[in-house]
Amino acid sequence: MKEWIKDNMIYVIVVGLLLIFSGFAIHRNLTSSKPQEPKSEQTETTVEDDVSQSTPETVDEKNYRTAKLKLEHPYTEGSEEHKQQVLKAFEEAINAIKKAEHLSNVSGTLENHLSMSQDGMVQTFAMALLVNQYEYQSSKLEVMPSENEDVVQFLIVLTKKGEDNCYFVGNFNTTVNQIQLKAYVGGNIGGSFG
Repeated sequence: MKEWIKDNMIYVIVVGLLLIFSGFAIHRNLTSSKPQEPKSEQTETTVEDDVSQSTPETVDEKNYRTAKLKLEHPYTEGSEEHKQQVLKAFEEAINAIKKAEHLSNVSGTLENHLSMSQDGMVQTFAMALLVNQYEYQSSKLEVMPSENEDVVQFLIVLTKKGEDNCYFVGNFNTTVNQIQLKAYVGGNIGGSFG
């Protein structure tokens, strides 16, 4: 037997090492899996407690979150300088829309800062203000950076008593001071015909 071990020493060492490593791996899996089982049970009960205690999301909260997630960097705040620039452009755009008094007189121009917005979005924005009597809330304006150096993104809020808030999001080109309305979420804006 000793002679056989000497002749096959390499095989004996390899098999011995395999047995040792296998035993170590099995032992490690058994000891590490025991403490994890109670931890996973505790985690599950905590999650269930959080879900049962949380209040359901309101329609406005859901619409706000949906609108905000349409932006490139929804949780990064833009500079105060850019916010003031966007604020001024929106005030001028809304004043121009209100002076037009009728949807058919509203279009995107350089003067009203809406030349980069598609006509349909300009009409929808004007409809919210003129027809549905939503009010622009300048204090709720949010400005975020974008992937382009000369563009920031915005989220504006239009409110109306007894209705869900309406959220418009889009881009603002800081070089040419133009608003590009990209999407809106929420509100009861309706449609225009004719």
